Amino acid sequence: MKTATGSKPSRNTLSGELRLRRDPAGNVLADAGLTERRAKPRLNESFPTKAWGTDAEGQLFEIDGSLENISSTGLYLRLPRRLNSGAELSVVIQFVNGQSGPTAILRTQVLRAELKPEGDHGLALAIKEHHFV
Repeated sequence: MKTATGSKPSRNTLSGELRLRRDPAGNVLADAGLTERRAKPRLNESFPTKAWGTDAEGQLFEIDGSLENISSTGLYLRLPRRLNSGAELSVVIQFVNGQSGPTAILRTQVLRAELKPEGDHGLALAIKEHHFV
């Protein structure tokens, strides 16, 4: 499979690009708010995020979201839209570090969707493809 630029798609890992690493004691480190909760290290940082796709009612949408965490293979995002498990969602994340940082465009698939008490929908997303712009 080729990307829109004609190059081969990138591997499903963001570790190198986000500089995920371990200190001498084996703790996971990154430039901002990283904690290790699962097998893959996760950034628990809110970055500006925009998502677009088709919601559970079949309506196309483009909306700002709230990123809760991201790892090299997935992310957890809150949106004020309901999506079905298995749905595809495109996401743009601006990894702001100070005043600037890389921007990632992700093609994702909904693994789990859950209604939150605040009315938002929490989405566990698998990263299918990514590239940086």
